[in-house]
Amino acid sequence: MIQLMHRSAHPVRRRRYLPLIAAALLPTLISCSAEAPEDLLEPSASPEAASPFARQTDPSGCVIEQITTADHDEYQVQGASVDGRLLLTAASREGPAENDSVYEVYEVDLATGKKTDLSHVLQNSGPYSPDGRFIVVAQATDNGKTDIFEYERATGELRAVASHEEWDWLPSYSPDGRFILFNSYRVEGQSDIHLFEKSTGTLTRLTDDPGYDAHAQFSSDGKRILYHRQQGMREEGGYIFDLFVIDAETGQTTRLTDGDFEESYPAWAPDGRHIVFSSDAGGNHGKHNLYVLAPDGETTIRLTEGDWSDSYAFWSRDGEYIYFNSDRSGATNVYRMRMDGIDCARHGDLRT
Repeated sequence: MIQLMHRSAHPVRRRRYLPLIAAALLPTLISCSAEAPEDLLEPSASPEAASPFARQTDPSGCVIEQITTADHDEYQVQGASVDGRLLLTAASREGPAENDSVYEVYEVDLATGKKTDLSHVLQNSGPYSPDGRFIVVAQATDNGKTDIFEYERATGELRAVASHEEWDWLPSYSPDGRFILFNSYRVEGQSDIHLFEKSTGTLTRLTDDPGYDAHAQFSSDGKRILYHRQQGMREEGGYIFDLFVIDAETGQTTRLTDGDFEESYPAWAPDGRHIVFSSDAGGNHGKHNLYVLAPDGETTIRLTEGDWSDSYAFWSRDGEYIYFNSDRSGATNVYRMRMDGIDCARHGDLRT
């Protein structure tokens, strides 16, 4: 049964941020809705195939699988490949020296559970390009901050993207792989969304609000950009985050949520209309569960329930799974939830 939580009747707010997307860039952005060439994409593994991962049932009734089982924090950041076969996971552990870190990055075969170690070249999880040739990540640099790097899987080459001395992180690809979105502190010391065009090296600042803007993603048709913004602090402690969407054609920004909660880390459903996100609206502050926001912006479906933090949810391209990080078993690990449309599959729904 779908569990509904109705939001307070706040009006949907729209405002324009300047500078937004340069007028000359708009036709180029809209054209990025083209799908990746079909011959570069293999079909996903059959959803009926036996899974190598242990199943459990969330208190909500949703069936989930635990991908990683580390006793230290391990996570993914939009890390599922477009063809549904691979997942990039990462961990940062204390090294042998003081203030030293050891990075562990693995490419997990989702059909077998087999791991390939990429720790010699990568420090973080991140998205695969639509054609599967690249992975884009935020990695530490010599100045103690992070830059965006693109890793070419066939050659092992690692290239910096729009390098800068300030923090850059949380990159993602446009649907055709021609653009990379990320957030950066490079302008006025505030985190804004930036757009990098790979072919020309052009960098465009998309937001300039003093709030913390991050975690930007294109919709599947390339016409909208979804992100979250830190709006402030709560009197009782904790942060206030809300979700926003930029219309790439008009530059208009729409506020999707408006409340005293931390509603963050959104990701589009494959239909380009629904959104999965984390929120602490249903329980203790700082403890996040997963919800699906409907296109009307007023009603959500609650997917998980518990006194823990579920975050960085990411919908697989075929809609079969939502991948997410959770500390429900102690250390943060990577999980996935089988989906049935925009709601989760329940135990009785599964045939394997």
